[in-house]
Amino acid sequence: MGRARRRRRDRAPQVGQPVDSIARHLHRLVVRLALAGLLAAVLYVAALDDRTAAEVALSLAVMGVVVVTSWRFGVAGRWATVLLAALCWTAATLDVQALGWPPALPWWDGAMRLGVLVSLAATVSAFREAVRRLVMTEDALAATLVRERDSARRDRLTRLWNSRYFHEALEREIARCSRYGRPFGLLLLDLDGFKAVNDTAGHPAGDRVLQLVGDALRQNCRATDIPARLGGDEFAVILPEATGDMIHQYAAKLVALVAAIEFPPRLPRVTASVGGVAFARAPASARAAIAVADEAMYAAKRAGKNRAVVPAGARVG
Repeated sequence: MGRARRRRRDRAPQVGQPVDSIARHLHRLVVRLALAGLLAAVLYVAALDDRTAAEVALSLAVMGVVVVTSWRFGVAGRWATVLLAALCWTAATLDVQALGWPPALPWWDGAMRLGVLVSLAATVSAFREAVRRLVMTEDALAATLVRERDSARRDRLTRLWNSRYFHEALEREIARCSRYGRPFGLLLLDLDGFKAVNDTAGHPAGDRVLQLVGDALRQNCRATDIPARLGGDEFAVILPEATGDMIHQYAAKLVALVAAIEFPPRLPRVTASVGGVAFARAPASARAAIAVADEAMYAAKRAGKNRAVVPAGARVG
């Protein structure tokens, strides 16, 4: 069991999981060090005789106040506390009856105590600043890791999910459907007339067409949907918790969206053929699910293009 826990702890973060922050570990470390120091101080004081114990307890109490203040407060609060603590520490050790008048104050002892507290406050402050910088660096690295991890699963041109992530997400959705019986839908979209755009206007114009289609998909999906570009002029959308009626409606909506896009002028007409399928039972594999949607998409092309085909009652088991 110990080895299993170590493997789980050392495993790399998975897609969609938040990057664990070192701030929590540092917080626990500081709390543990403080509790260990407090316990050691109590045991040390308990081992001394009464007079020495009182003096040591006073010294530890004053230094504890300075440590907490240096950790929690800013510059002004820190050094004001150091000065006040040094005065109180010195005053608490005076024998008032033996001072006489005018009092002969122990300036040297007071200066030494002030030096001890100044050194302690500076050390705690430096440690606090080091922890702060470490946490900031860790946060920046975590943000960079999240961006890089996300970028590796995004299509460079359209910023939709890429084919790799699409297949991972489809496998997860199939597993969820198989385990919990939750329905989902799959749409495949292929652009009609896209080859003519590249042939007549060049690849920059074709890239612009793909970007506009990607924007339309992204802006008209639910937060739970997974729009992706599979490559070339082929797109896909995974729709979790989608019924057959929803797949019909969304497939027709995609056709209308592409037809309504204002593409650059003087380009050949670009439309979309969409094939969709609603899964109430889990398909055998991602390849099987894509094959059903792909057949529906080619049926839309054979029927005249610029339309959607969603076979009634399509199931893959």
